[in-house]
Amino acid sequence: MIDKKRATSTTTEKKPEEPRKAVRTLNGIQFVAVSEKAPKGEPRYRDPANPFNTWSGRGKRPDWLKAYLEQGAQLSDFEI
Repeated sequence: MIDKKRATSTTTEKKPEEPRKAVRTLNGIQFVAVSEKAPKGEPRYRDPANPFNTWSGRGKRPDWLKAYLEQGAQLSDFEI
């Protein structure tokens, strides 16, 4: 026999909504849950030898890009 005082419905309980914050991206403002990491910037530069090597143009230049630039390549050569 089910004890009606202790029985609870799982369908009526709602998960509390996580607080959200606004994050500025290249495409505008995007809202993400506070627990999520902010989205990384869209890649603007790509390594021609390995297309998985990309750089958004923010932060330190990656080593693969530094090597090309030291050889005389221009930054505009790697734009996507």
